[in-house]
Amino acid sequence: PFFFMGSMAMERRVVVTGLGVISSLGHTVDEFWASLLAGQCGIDRISLFDPTPFDCQIAAEVRGLNAVPAFPSPKDERRTDRYTKFAIVAGKQALLDSGLNLDQCDRDVIGVFLGSGIGGLATTEDQHSILLNRGPGRLSPFMIPMLILNMASGQFSMYHGLRGPNLATCSACATASHAIGEAWRTIVMGDADVMFAGGTEATITPLGIGGFCAMKAMSTRNDEPKKSSRPFDIGRDGFVMGEGAGVVVLEELEHARKRGARIYCEVVGYGNTADA
Repeated sequence: PFFFMGSMAMERRVVVTGLGVISSLGHTVDEFWASLLAGQCGIDRISLFDPTPFDCQIAAEVRGLNAVPAFPSPKDERRTDRYTKFAIVAGKQALLDSGLNLDQCDRDVIGVFLGSGIGGLATTEDQHSILLNRGPGRLSPFMIPMLILNMASGQFSMYHGLRGPNLATCSACATASHAIGEAWRTIVMGDADVMFAGGTEATITPLGIGGFCAMKAMSTRNDEPKKSSRPFDIGRDGFVMGEGAGVVVLEELEHARKRGARIYCEVVGYGNTADA
């Protein structure tokens, strides 16, 4: 059985057929790519809260998110943390870009692996403040569903009725890479034909910025935000917090060919290790 599974795995090839992104440089793939080609920088002074008391006062924020409709209703959006909103927006873009007609697909073999390093940090902060100032009786019944880090993956699958494999990876800066890699492996092993995979994060909050400032990990080049992210420069002084989401549609090659999908590239391998 082991060798049989191995031979089957080698026969299933995986390609990328859809892209979606929301970032400080654009709310679509085209906007994002054009900004990169133009050499634009999405870093500026933090506007989501007053950063004056913090050593680091700059970040790469997503601005104007409410201009991007992606939710079934305003009520659904209000009950959703910012990090999940990013994933829903980017995932919907990837779906549209892929050309998949879900009404003509077997949704039992379409899965979602969307990861996050921290999850709903803004919700955690807001609800903790309510607990301290107003008591446990005033906590939202939606607090846990909003903050847990598998909710982006879960909500996206629920909105689109996707019943294939579903999980959320969590491995700090490698989270999205692991999500894409494990989604590739899932298709290779025959457990799905299509996977939405990627990562999402929204940690530009007082606790998020404050925690990394306490580590002395953040750039304090507050007077030069456009020049602050310089990881390979001898004068580097730390990283800059960003937020947003990126989602790709991975698809088994023959499945993509049969429907005439546009293929961006092939994913030919994946592995992960720890430096322990």
